[in-house]
Amino acid sequence: MNETAFWQIIELSKGNPTLSFETQCVIMSDELMAHTPEEIIAFEHILRQKMELANTWPLMAASFVVCSFIADDIFEDFRAWIVGQGKTNFEKIIKDPNHICQILTPNLAKNLQGEHMLYVAANAYLEKMNADDEATFYNQIPAVATKEVKTKWPETKNDFRKLLPKLYDTFWNEKRIQERIAEAESNA
Repeated sequence: MNETAFWQIIELSKGNPTLSFETQCVIMSDELMAHTPEEIIAFEHILRQKMELANTWPLMAASFVVCSFIADDIFEDFRAWIVGQGKTNFEKIIKDPNHICQILTPNLAKNLQGEHMLYVAANAYLEKMNADDEATFYNQIPAVATKEVKTKWPETKNDFRKLLPKLYDTFWNEKRIQERIAEAESNA
C-alpha cells in the first residue's frame, strides 16, 4: 500500500458527512479487509508516519484549545483524528491549525473519537487473519522515528488567542478546562 491508497481509503470512509468518526473508522476497517495482510500493515505504518508528522508544538497547543486538556493519550487521539479527516484537511491543519474551525464544531469537539483511528488497521488485520492477539499485528509494524516536541506554553489566555486566534475564539472553554483538570486530579 502506498500513500495514495491510504488516503483513498480514508476519503472513501468519509462518504456521508453525518456519520460519526467511530463509524467512519469501522468503514475503513471494512475496506482494509479487501487488502492483503502486508497492505494492512503498510496502512498502519503510514498512519504512524502521518501522526508523527502532526507531532508539532502548534498542533499540541491546538489539541489543548480544542479538547480543553492535554495528556499524551489525548494528543495521540487528536493527531489520529486529524489524519482521519483526509489528505486535504490534514495538510491544511498541519500548515495552519486554525483550519480545524472549518471542519469541527465545539459540540463535536467534546467527543472527537480519535482513538478509533488507532485501531482501524489492527481490527482489519485480526479479522482477516482470524486472530485475536494484537501483539501479532503490532510487532510487524516498522518503527517510525519520533521527535521530541519543544513546547512554549502561553502564559496567559491572551497569549493563546494570539497563537491560535480562530481556534481560541471558537473552542476556548474555561469551565470545561477546569472540569477536565478536576477530573484528572481526582483520577490521579
